[in-house]
Amino acid sequence: MRSLLKRTIFVLLAVGLLVTGAFLAFPGLKYELYRKLPPKIRWNISYALTDKFVVGMVYFVERNNQLLLVRHTYQDKWALPGGWVERNESFEESARRELREELNIKIDDFEVLEVNKVPRSGIINIAIRGRLKEQHIAIRDGEIYGYRFFDLHRLPEDVIYTHKPYIERYLEARRPPRQQPPEPTHSEPEVPER
Repeated sequence: MRSLLKRTIFVLLAVGLLVTGAFLAFPGLKYELYRKLPPKIRWNISYALTDKFVVGMVYFVERNNQLLLVRHTYQDKWALPGGWVERNESFEESARRELREELNIKIDDFEVLEVNKVPRSGIINIAIRGRLKEQHIAIRDGEIYGYRFFDLHRLPEDVIYTHKPYIERYLEARRPPRQQPPEPTHSEPEVPER
């Protein structure tokens, strides 16, 4: 039995080396073989060989020029509301579900503000802005123990470090553009009449 196992391992290694050598010698060969595979097998190979990511979202919930921040039970600092996108869920559906589950709120006017990948991680974050419909906010989730609307010009200092860059970019984007001084005109000086 052991000799059969050894021979099988040897054959598999030899085949692996031959296939690797063929791919190195003929670079287009792997794509030629890949193209001949049925679509379902091609998709499964691509899925198995690519990186996987989880998608997180942070929500900028506005009301009367104020921004909603929350306190989580696991971190004693202010943060944007947020959560993970579940399988087969759109960004808008995820935002509606998370905000309803955590704070019993509904938002309108969804806008994706930015999408970025967290460096050295398998996390993609999406920042979404929405306007709060007038309603009663109630903490419905054990994850959050407090919330507050802050004036955009008086946000707290103790915001979790991962959310600070989002808030800074959000505020920068809301600032009105600076007025450029008018460019001087270069006309000929007037000569007084004699």
